[in-house]
Amino acid sequence: MSTKTKATPKTKTLRKEDLPEILSPTVDIIFKILFGDERNRDILADFLSAVLGFKVSQTSITLLDPHLQRDSPEDKLGVLDMKLKLRGGKYVNVEMQVGKLKNIRHRVEYYINNMLVRQLGKSNRYEKLRPVVAIVIVAEGNMLPETKRFHSEFGTLEKTELYELHGLRTIHTLELPKLPEGANGKLEDWLKFIKSEKKEEYMAVAQKSKPMKRALEVLEEVSADQRLRDQYFYRKIAKMDEIARLDYARDEGMEMGMAKVFALIEQGLTPEEAKKKLGLK
Repeated sequence: MSTKTKATPKTKTLRKEDLPEILSPTVDIIFKILFGDERNRDILADFLSAVLGFKVSQTSITLLDPHLQRDSPEDKLGVLDMKLKLRGGKYVNVEMQVGKLKNIRHRVEYYINNMLVRQLGKSNRYEKLRPVVAIVIVAEGNMLPETKRFHSEFGTLEKTELYELHGLRTIHTLELPKLPEGANGKLEDWLKFIKSEKKEEYMAVAQKSKPMKRALEVLEEVSADQRLRDQYFYRKIAKMDEIARLDYARDEGMEMGMAKVFALIEQGLTPEEAKKKLGLK
């Protein structure tokens, strides 16, 4: 199963030993090649096995949306997702969350319920519904401030006796910033690999298993493709620009808000009354 990136005559390639850095799979085009390419289903299968806790074979995976399409314009730099189906009928949605975390809990709930609804055609019955699983990888930020655990799993358990209502929906959250430095295990190794920043870090983790060695080979090959490197850095610059624009808008909004506060104070209100009237904290 070849992992080589097809190069056009105009595409420059670098020697692996000359690579200044390994391109991160937290960026959409790299994530797509590493986990969403049909040629790399063995890598995806090993990662899914680590997350789901049961053996997933590469032959049991059907990629449903290899293009990682986004659902709304505001997702263009922060979110990418991949849909697949496992033998037996279980649907899985893998989502990489980079940067903004606004309303992500509601978003995940909407996605997973939408995956259930879409299974029902006009003549289908409820008993035909197959389980759906959402895997949310959080590269930055804190999705679940209630816990320090990097891996959380949600279902539909009864609160007192802890039995499942139907077992049709499961949500896994994987928060990379919460991964302990000395953590060990198959899932921990995959998350270390995904969050690595330096070539030496990738190489150290890749020694843990054959699928991760192959994953590093794929990353080295795509990182040597100058065309992909250009696209990668364009996306990173675009993300930095978006963050800068949001910071500017926030600062401008704060300045405008304080100007209104001072105007109300001049009219006789106390600072607390002015802030309360404007809905400011």
